[in-house]
Amino acid sequence: MSTLRTNALEGMDAKNSITIVAGAGNVTTTNVQEGLAKCSLRADMNTENTIEDSFNTASISDDGTGNTSWNFTNAFGNLHGIMSGATTRTANSKLSGGAGNIAVTTSQFIVRTTAAGSDSAADTEWGALAHGDLA
Repeated sequence: MSTLRTNALEGMDAKNSITIVAGAGNVTTTNVQEGLAKCSLRADMNTENTIEDSFNTASISDDGTGNTSWNFTNAFGNLHGIMSGATTRTANSKLSGGAGNIAVTTSQFIVRTTAAGSDSAADTEWGALAHGDLA
């Protein structure tokens, strides 16, 4: 097996897109700027209020039962970033954004967790990805 090391990749047809060959002749093109997760976070807001694993996450803040501020190390270019792949691990809980507007600044998402079935605020362990253009 060979190793390729480089400081930059640039697409031939489109500067921000590269073609990936994934074995067995499967070929796909991805936009490097928009197609990759820009942040990830695995947080325990149920018992410890700690970051268990993260990427491009500066900190989290416990803003009360079921309310967490997720603060990014590198800001997004606009307020159109989205949170996806959100999961909870604590029993009987669910995850949602606040009032349909989870990106409150280019450097922060507000995450709300609630108890399943009652929609009342509840602390939980959760994880999520964030996508969008970095500044």
